[in-house]
Amino acid sequence: MELNKIKFFFAIFSLFSFLVNGQKLTHSEMLGRPTANSITVQTFFDAAVDVRVQLGVNAGKYTRETSWQTFEANEPAEILIDSLLPNTKYYYRLNYRLKGKSNYVTRPEFYFQTQRPAGESFSFVVQADPHLDEQSDSALFRLCLKNQLADKPDFMLDLGDILMTDKLKNAAGAVPKDTITYRSQLFRNYYETIAHSVPIFISMGNHEGESGWNLNNTANNIAVWGTLERKKYFMNPAPNDFYTGDQTVHPFVALRENYYEFTWGDAQFIILDPYWYTTTKPDANNGWRWTLGKTQYDWLRNSLEKSKSKFKFIFAHQLIGGDPNGRGGIEFADLYEWGGKNLNGTDGWATNRPGWYKPIKDLLTENRVTVFFHGHDHFYAKQDKDGIVYQEVPQPSAKNITTITGADYGYVNGILLPNRGYMYVTVNADKAQVDYIRTYLPSEENNTRKNGDISYSYTITPSTVTGINEIVGKDLVKIYPNPSSSYVKIDCNENITNYLIKIITVDGKLLTTTKNKTISTTSLASGIYYINFETDQFIVSKKIIVVH
Repeated sequence: MELNKIKFFFAIFSLFSFLVNGQKLTHSEMLGRPTANSITVQTFFDAAVDVRVQLGVNAGKYTRETSWQTFEANEPAEILIDSLLPNTKYYYRLNYRLKGKSNYVTRPEFYFQTQRPAGESFSFVVQADPHLDEQSDSALFRLCLKNQLADKPDFMLDLGDILMTDKLKNAAGAVPKDTITYRSQLFRNYYETIAHSVPIFISMGNHEGESGWNLNNTANNIAVWGTLERKKYFMNPAPNDFYTGDQTVHPFVALRENYYEFTWGDAQFIILDPYWYTTTKPDANNGWRWTLGKTQYDWLRNSLEKSKSKFKFIFAHQLIGGDPNGRGGIEFADLYEWGGKNLNGTDGWATNRPGWYKPIKDLLTENRVTVFFHGHDHFYAKQDKDGIVYQEVPQPSAKNITTITGADYGYVNGILLPNRGYMYVTVNADKAQVDYIRTYLPSEENNTRKNGDISYSYTITPSTVTGINEIVGKDLVKIYPNPSSSYVKIDCNENITNYLIKIITVDGKLLTTTKNKTISTTSLASGIYYINFETDQFIVSKKIIVVH
């Protein structure tokens, strides 16, 4: 009898609690669109709610609050917090209640940072290709996001391939619209691990499905569905007095929030979209189909030319060109819209881009871009070309942590390392430092492998005299003398016993494979070659000059 009374009172209490606080928070805080004086916080609820934000500059002390705002069920509850101070860290918490009620729920405290001025140090993180497919591990992805949060960056840039829209076909070979919604909600849940305190910027990936070749002049296609769902669950910026970007009102989707630019501290950030304006899918014989479109290209040129930032960072899922699948690094940087040449090495710029200024590569060089961050190829590669770092960004979620897929995608040059992790970038008035930080589960750790290890690091210092970036990284392998007339010696600074040394021509032809660290060059014709030092931990490629 006593047990039944307890059950009865518990049922009454539960019913009362539901009537007072019956709403459920289906997606928790995500920050986006930070500026010098504002930021937006987004949540979702399963019932109509009133929401407000309390905030202050000291933890636990809230000196102001927004007005209550009403939002409908399952729609973005976005609150713009404005009238903020620049260069300030704020602490905030969310209050919410059923629409029109007085009792409310208080969420935990989080934080955010407003825009840094020039001269102020800051950090940001970059990841690419989280996928969450059969080659990914969700626990690893969650851990990688936690690692990034622990670094306390001002914001994150994700280089795309999150929705995986074009790979979600059913038995009939079609991509159902509700599957795109499911993937959007799935990734929204994962990003909540970090986005409550680290605003997120999204770059378009090839698997978002937002490609011009998927459009059909109606609202019923994966490019439109993917755009609308991305805009609903992820808050990329639209042009205003802080951000520049695409001002086109597109049919069915309005402003796409797909390419944009802003300044933070001493750095300019430019995010590109290679897909929407590529209206016919490229193939092995038609790499010129890849394009930013003239409007985006002109915007890119104008953005670079007007900027006085010491550091300029460009982000895109891939080169605007590359191999037939858009893959590759500097080995493909001379081709198509990116580099201006045809596949056979002849100049194709004037014919294929009449009236355009210069190939993108030359535009970046002319405006002294610091780093081009790209994804798509699923490993780490740091390459240098024309004073610019081409940084292939590793996956945050990959199961495999030993395979280097560079050779499969045409990579010959640079520092190549396997997955997984993210890029942690610190910027101050004099230099930028880029660290590759690894993610390991406890079961993967050993004496030489710890979660949070820095696998490779380099600094970039702009020259005040020449304007050319000075790029300095850890010298894993030394090759000397260079130039060489008779032989080269190879020293590895790591304790490596399992390795291969390869001599490769500039066009990628393998000449020699050996384990001998002293190599004769007398049989090589005068010219430029690459020596690859390949191990199960890294691949280093260095250029040598043979002179007879």
